[in-house]
Amino acid sequence: MMILIVLLACVVPFFIKGLDGRPLMTLEYWKMDMPELPMDLLTEAVQESVPVTPEVTEGYRWQDENGVWQFSNNPNDALGAEVMVLDGKINIIESAQLPPTTAPPTQKPTPSAIPSVATVAPDQAVELMGTAMNLQDTIDQRKADMEKIPGIQR
Repeated sequence: MMILIVLLACVVPFFIKGLDGRPLMTLEYWKMDMPELPMDLLTEAVQESVPVTPEVTEGYRWQDENGVWQFSNNPNDALGAEVMVLDGKINIIESAQLPPTTAPPTQKPTPSAIPSVATVAPDQAVELMGTAMNLQDTIDQRKADMEKIPGIQR
């Protein structure tokens, strides 16, 4: 029932006439004035800081020795290089300069030690066991002290 009331409240203003004889609401009221260009959405200060692209841009393309098409805004002397005339409504992005690749090693590196289950060097094991024993003594002492305090139930 509630959905019907809401639906009627949205539709009825399109049919009720106002004082001037036109409907209270038309689809023209809902039409938004959108600018022709997205640039018009920016403030004037931001628009001034955006560089203006030329109307016509020249680009170059050629195929490399592997048959892959390469594109650039700098001319190339490669065989079959072509000049492309592009309109100014394009994005030009500088390509990333990748570091030169090196050949993968042909031999696997040998580990410096034989892998084992132990994570502690043998000469440090005695020190580690002493630390663990001291820790256990400290825990036992604190437990005994807690039992001496009246009112603490376990």
